[in-house]
Amino acid sequence: MRSRIVLATCRAWPELDASDRSLAAALHERGFDVEAAPWNGPFSPFARAAGVVIRATWDYHRAPADYSAWLDRLDAGRTFNVPDLVRWNLDKTYLNALAARGVAVPVSAVVEANAAAVAAALDRLALSEAVIKPVVGASGFGVERVSRGQETEAVARVQATTSGPRLLVQEFLPEVAAGEVAGVFLGGTFSHGLRRVPAAGEFRVNSQYGGRTEAVDLGPAVVSAMATIVSHLPRESVYARIDGVVRAGRFVLMEVEVNEPGLGLHLSAGAGDRLAAAVVTRLER
Repeated sequence: MRSRIVLATCRAWPELDASDRSLAAALHERGFDVEAAPWNGPFSPFARAAGVVIRATWDYHRAPADYSAWLDRLDAGRTFNVPDLVRWNLDKTYLNALAARGVAVPVSAVVEANAAAVAAALDRLALSEAVIKPVVGASGFGVERVSRGQETEAVARVQATTSGPRLLVQEFLPEVAAGEVAGVFLGGTFSHGLRRVPAAGEFRVNSQYGGRTEAVDLGPAVVSAMATIVSHLPRESVYARIDGVVRAGRFVLMEVEVNEPGLGLHLSAGAGDRLAAAVVTRLER
């Protein structure tokens, strides 16, 4: 009887995308049955699986307590990435911990989700313009630009889609207009580079805002900077996507994604098999 690996999705997007279909095909070729199942559906597929790969749980930010409870039910020995690493990634204050280790990140502060707190942060950080986003959030939901004097309107836009009690106020980096660069690491090793390009007039690179993802060659200095960030993660990752921009020749980290990132496996030859190999290696441990 073939062992079964479940790729976790979500009720909002239950089907595998092109990237994850390449992973499923590679796992099938390695002798596994593969099933997609939403994290917020019945738990039985995850309970009986030989392995669980968290792949497209993209609506978790709508019910973070439920998502955390779901992570608690998973077997850490056969879940990738491991739940402890995923929990670390859910709260964007992890950026502060990486900054303390010398990683270049945008100037930022975590504040209460109200206009006065955002205005005070802009003053304290000497910023005329910033991006605000929920501390727990995904897929660009609740991410807004804010200028001095327009804090009330910007916070209202955030709260129209999210209800978290805290916001990350982060320096706006104009380099995002040319696209964020992303390095995909599989089994701890660099696999391929991506560029996530926003639509014209937009700063958010997420697909629901018209952004697109394309393959790109990353220079050795950028890959080295990204690899250093991966080495600072609190646990080993089976997959990680390191997002940022290059400013004055230096890579600046925007996000670490070890929960549910789009990996663009279909955009790089052999990437699906590289991730499948990393999953199988960890299972065999």
